Amino acid sequence: MEQLVSFSLAGQVVVVSGAGRGIGAAIAMACAQHGAALALGSRTLAESQQVAGTCAAAGASPTAFALDVSSVAAIEQFVAQVIGHYGRIDVLVNNAGINQQRPALDYTEADYDAIAGVNLKGVFFLSTAVARTMRAAGRPGSIITITSQAGVVGAPGRSIYSAAKAGAAHLMRTLAAEWASYGIRCNAIAPTFTRTPLLEAALATNPVFAASTATVPLGRIAEPADIAGAVVFLASPAAAMITGQHLAVDGGFTAI
Repeated sequence: MEQLVSFSLAGQVVVVSGAGRGIGAAIAMACAQHGAALALGSRTLAESQQVAGTCAAAGASPTAFALDVSSVAAIEQFVAQVIGHYGRIDVLVNNAGINQQRPALDYTEADYDAIAGVNLKGVFFLSTAVARTMRAAGRPGSIITITSQAGVVGAPGRSIYSAAKAGAAHLMRTLAAEWASYGIRCNAIAPTFTRTPLLEAALATNPVFAASTATVPLGRIAEPADIAGAVVFLASPAAAMITGQHLAVDGGFTAI
């Protein structure tokens, strides 16, 4: 009999960084609705605890942790805590990200270190820390990194962010090839403009950026649930043959 397609995450331990709000919170809830046990990391513990409470009310089994992905020591402590609590990690969603919009000529070294430190360095070290546990357990796993359409096309005013997101996507391709023998799938998702607190702030302060949101071919910005649906797919058995890919959830923005 032909194997049925399954989008279930039942029995899977899913780690989400940047889980305290916006896309991260939506990813946590979507994974909870599909049966996952959740380890939620956020720089602000109170935010991840609030999301954990919402997921628990939906019948999930979530645990909240503090996580600053710009610190390798904090990443290692977080992964150790998750392993201590759940015993394993099956899925990692690298969602934590930051940005500062300004002309490239105005960025400082400190700006570069902060933006690249979260969006690229943090992705690398959290991914490798989790992959070590997957390899040690001898179990297949899935690592999904949330990038940006700014990492696919040019993004004036977001040069460091754009470069870091493009780098994170290519990192997933490289790790997909390197870790395939361990059964670890690595993919990236590039959202378009998505309704989050960060986007709302940008729309309020940058008229040029606000105007660009109107160019999405499908005629709207994305909702966090649009991104969460792609995460559930890539984390699930339905995507068992997918690795090394960069999926644009962008309403056609990068197609024009």
